[in-house]
Amino acid sequence: MKNHKTFLQTSLLCLLLAATTSYAAKNDDDDDPTEYLPYNEKATKEWSLIKDDKRHKIKAFSKKEDGFRFRSFKIQGILNGSLEAAARCHFDIENIPSWYMNVTEAKLLKRVSDTEYYFYFYAKMPFGVPHRDVVVHAKVQPYSTKTGFLAISYSAAPDFIPTKPGVIRMPAYETTTKFKPISEDQTEEQLEGYVDPGGEGLPIWLVNYAQRRTPYSNMIGRQRVISKCAASDSPIPFKHKE
Repeated sequence: MKNHKTFLQTSLLCLLLAATTSYAAKNDDDDDPTEYLPYNEKATKEWSLIKDDKRHKIKAFSKKEDGFRFRSFKIQGILNGSLEAAARCHFDIENIPSWYMNVTEAKLLKRVSDTEYYFYFYAKMPFGVPHRDVVVHAKVQPYSTKTGFLAISYSAAPDFIPTKPGVIRMPAYETTTKFKPISEDQTEEQLEGYVDPGGEGLPIWLVNYAQRRTPYSNMIGRQRVISKCAASDSPIPFKHKE
């Protein structure tokens, strides 16, 4: 019975791995020859470049930090839109599924102020793997000429609302996004952070595999939706500029 259970778990993980690869291939550009690079094992506590996509002007990094089960990530990219367009995309909570890998639902839970809010998103996992959700507490540091950037910090608030049966609440979602305007129609985005999907049974290597690809896929997604955000004339719901 134990061997049968192990076989089923291994088969399930292989299917999940295949699904993750398929999703990444669908979101990566077919003409991009850039492969993911191996980790720099000699400098484990420093950022290791794992992808340099010159076509899309995206760089992805990974790092193993003390006290964390999984690797941290960092992504840098150029959005072909103004700072206002980038802010509108990020603050449009219900539109997160249009660019975030596997996310099928997102909603604003509470507006604390024009620089603080709570939101929720739900990620549907393939092949019977338990779905995940997360409640995120967001704090905004509006752009100013002194800092030169707009920053949004995110942290998990797992107890903000009750959990749902059969859905695993992510215990850690600690990320920071910074937007620096390059010109009137280009913005540099840099995101770094750490996510723990929670639950048991998912091996560390598989989570690291997914998390080295998810930030890149999400950046490609944001590059694709930025034009819609730029074309919108709807009010930006939170303060993005001093």
